[in-house]
Amino acid sequence: MNSEKYLTELSGYLNPLSREEKKNAMEYYREYVADIESNGEDIVEKLGTPRDLANSILSDNALKQFNDPDAKVEKKMHGCLVGILALLALPVGLPLVIAALAIIFALFIVGFSIVFALGATGVGVLVGAIGAVIAGICFLFTMPITGITFFGMSLVMAGVSILALLATVKICQFIFWLIGRIFSKTLGKKDGEVQ
Repeated sequence: MNSEKYLTELSGYLNPLSREEKKNAMEYYREYVADIESNGEDIVEKLGTPRDLANSILSDNALKQFNDPDAKVEKKMHGCLVGILALLALPVGLPLVIAALAIIFALFIVGFSIVFALGATGVGVLVGAIGAVIAGICFLFTMPITGITFFGMSLVMAGVSILALLATVKICQFIFWLIGRIFSKTLGKKDGEVQ
C-alpha cells in the first residue's frame, strides 16, 4: 500500500478526534510514513493497517482524556456552579418572570380595550350622525334653521366617526406590526428575513 492511500484511509478513521488532535496526529504520521517509505520498508508491516493504527491513536487519546483529572474536575465544577446558580436564582427569577408575563398580559388587555373603545366610539358617532341626518330631514320643512343645524351636526359627527374608525384601523395595524416584531425578535429572526 502506498503512503498516500495509507494516510487517506488513516485520516478517515481519525474523524472522531478534534480538528487539532487529528491535524497533529496526521502531521506526525505523515513524516513517520515518509521515513518508513524512504527506508524501503513496508508501511503496513511497520505500523499495521490504517484501521489498526487509528484504533491505537483513538484509544491513546481516550486514555489521555480519562487520566486528565483537571479537565474532569473543571467540567464537573462548571456544571455544579450552573446548577447552584439556577437554584439560587429561582426564588427571585420566578416571580420576575410571572410579573413580566402579567405586565405583558395587562398591556395586551389595555391595548385591546383602547382599540375596542375607539371602534365603539366611531360606530356610535356614525349611528348618531345617521340619526342627525334623519332628524334634519324631519325638521327641514317645519323648522328650517333646526334642520340645517342637524345636517351640520351630522357632518361633524360623520367626520369624527371616520377619524375614530381610521384611528382604530391604524392602531390595529401598529399593534399587529409590534406583535410580529416582538415574536420575530423572540425567535431570533432579523427584519425582512424570509424562510
